[in-house]
Amino acid sequence: MTETIEEIVVEKREITGKASGKKAPPGNVPAIVYGGKSEPVSIYVDSKKIYEILRSEKGMNTLLLFSLKGTKRKSHVMIKEFQIDPIENRLIHADFRRTEPDEKIKVKIPVECVGTPIGVKQEGGLVDQVMREIEVECEAQAVPPKITLDISPLHIKQSIKLSQIELSEKVKILAEDKIQPVVHIIPPKAEVEAAPVVEEALAEPEVIAKGKKVEEGEEGKEEEKK
Repeated sequence: MTETIEEIVVEKREITGKASGKKAPPGNVPAIVYGGKSEPVSIYVDSKKIYEILRSEKGMNTLLLFSLKGTKRKSHVMIKEFQIDPIENRLIHADFRRTEPDEKIKVKIPVECVGTPIGVKQEGGLVDQVMREIEVECEAQAVPPKITLDISPLHIKQSIKLSQIELSEKVKILAEDKIQPVVHIIPPKAEVEAAPVVEEALAEPEVIAKGKKVEEGEEGKEEEKK
């Protein structure tokens, strides 16, 4: 099933610089479209539409179709950058790059872990999500909104690695090290902290047996603490 690409009507602007924001039509912000084989075009775009895109499931990875008002010119684009006024917290400018639907692009996809692992529910472990997003290469029209991992079967010390993630044939994971974990289940914190205490207890009789060297051992411990 082919995904519907939203069409947005934009207006060409002749004014550039700071004045372009003041002269913008109501509800619009200045923007620029560049890339491809055409020259950059300065435009005004509906800020509400861009907010909707940024808050959508794909966010900046959403492919759009710009239609230039008063002409038959249309371009597929993706948001590349945007600026927010830090005081008024509103969109003040956006950059768009011309991107054909079948063009291969590199984007970062968010990773979502679902389910409660056995290692957490029954064994007291903790979820450690190492990677929050994964860089992939695919056609602009085939960008997945997210990568969902079911972590419910995982026990303590088990993980899901990049090599275990199944994606569409059209989506390629770019990381060279495919054995690196995306998420794993680690032992309870108390268990990890208990290990050095056990080692110290085992070493204690040996230190006492050395008589005068007890003080030296204590000094060594003080140095380690520092």
